[in-house]
Amino acid sequence: MKFKLSTLIPVLFCLLACAQKENLNPSPQINTYEQLISEFSDPTSEYRPAPFWVWNKDVTRSDIDRTLHEYKKEGFGGVFLHPRYGLITEYLSPEWFDLVKYSTEAAKKLDLQLWIYDENSYPSGFAGGHVNEQMPESYDQGVRLVPYQMDTLTIDKNLRVKYVFKKVEGNWKDITSAEKVEIGSSGQYMVLALQDFNKSAWYAGYSYTDLLVKGVTQKFIDITFPGYKNSVGDEFGKTIKGIFSDEPHTNTDVEGTIRWTPDLASSFRELHGYDLEPDMISLIDETGNWMKIRHDYHATILDMFIRRWSLPMSAYCEENNLSWTGHYWEHAWPDPSEGPDNMAMYEYHQVPAIDLLYNSQEIRPDQFGNIRVVKELSSAVNQFGQARALCEMYGGSGWEFTFEEMKRNGDWAYVLGVNLLNQHLSYMSLSGDRKFDYPPAFGPYAPYWKQYHYQNDYFGRLSVALSSGKQKNRILILEPNHNSLDVLLSWILIK
Repeated sequence: MKFKLSTLIPVLFCLLACAQKENLNPSPQINTYEQLISEFSDPTSEYRPAPFWVWNKDVTRSDIDRTLHEYKKEGFGGVFLHPRYGLITEYLSPEWFDLVKYSTEAAKKLDLQLWIYDENSYPSGFAGGHVNEQMPESYDQGVRLVPYQMDTLTIDKNLRVKYVFKKVEGNWKDITSAEKVEIGSSGQYMVLALQDFNKSAWYAGYSYTDLLVKGVTQKFIDITFPGYKNSVGDEFGKTIKGIFSDEPHTNTDVEGTIRWTPDLASSFRELHGYDLEPDMISLIDETGNWMKIRHDYHATILDMFIRRWSLPMSAYCEENNLSWTGHYWEHAWPDPSEGPDNMAMYEYHQVPAIDLLYNSQEIRPDQFGNIRVVKELSSAVNQFGQARALCEMYGGSGWEFTFEEMKRNGDWAYVLGVNLLNQHLSYMSLSGDRKFDYPPAFGPYAPYWKQYHYQNDYFGRLSVALSSGKQKNRILILEPNHNSLDVLLSWILIK
């Protein structure tokens, strides 16, 4: 598909704005050769790898002491406190925060940085079910439109009908207001019905929340973070370095459906100056000005995702001297369903991040060997004047994952621009089914554990070197997101 100048000009303006914004942000901490040499031989905690410290049992103070001392001994610089599958200690309870306080004190004594993983497992945004419980409108207003094609218009009483279209003289016409009159009539009909996310035990019996609904992210913040801040006091923003968000998304979770949220139509009108609803069928059928409508639809989803998820989270972290990191589902490009443009989200993270899991291109080509996602990350970090690019690595590679493969995969990511390594995972317990939760795992149970400090020293030094100075670029690459997004929705629905 050919590019139009009108398509490229906004991209160029965006890139120029990014370059200008770079000057407003702090420079990397190391800017001289002398600083580099001083830090390089024995990197401080800031530059050393930090694993997911998985709380997956009835956690005790002795568990905390034992694991943190092991991490320090093997050269880690910190940990990401990660509630996860198998957790018995009640999440966000008084006992939880008492253990967090103890962990913060212990980490400070060991000169380890402590990061907060912001969810009970993943994806971020439901606070282990507490958001759903306290704010039902966060999940029960409809997140997807399911299309039903009919030759005779019949409306099941259980369908939450949002729109009804009929093909008249070769064109689709919105007949929603006349739906009852058409019941039982023959013709070509398309009914779009609302559905919520599916409920499951993973979400504490609820479902994922709709992060596009106004106020949901603020509710998530209000439920999750005050307990941490109150329990650790002044160490919030000091020993507690930042917050990790994992895979928040805008997906419908059901293939062949259209992402929706209660005020999407009014947000679309406000952003683009015309109504989406009469042309909803253009999201399904290549009719009317379908390319423009799809482009503007995805742009609206992106705008709402940024305003209602990224901005509140980023502002909270800045107000509390925290670094916000974590990643989206960046591997699926050009599929826009998880989020129309993950690069646009990186602007709001103090430490932008990705994940690269698995150890086989045959099994997961979207992750293993995906050069694009790493270069997008490093490019965004450079454009926005940030110093660190984090990568969550190794998960899903299996217990057979070797010492040599760890270095190879890490080297590959670092060559492409990563400069902060986050190992996935380090279990507190291997009991029962826990050991099958996306291994490998990094801890004393691993046969290479007593040699693992060599890897941490090595990647710590690489992080020092690759976080230093200022990157200069002589080549500009335009990534044509929009043209691919315009046509992809129809492919997803047809498939």
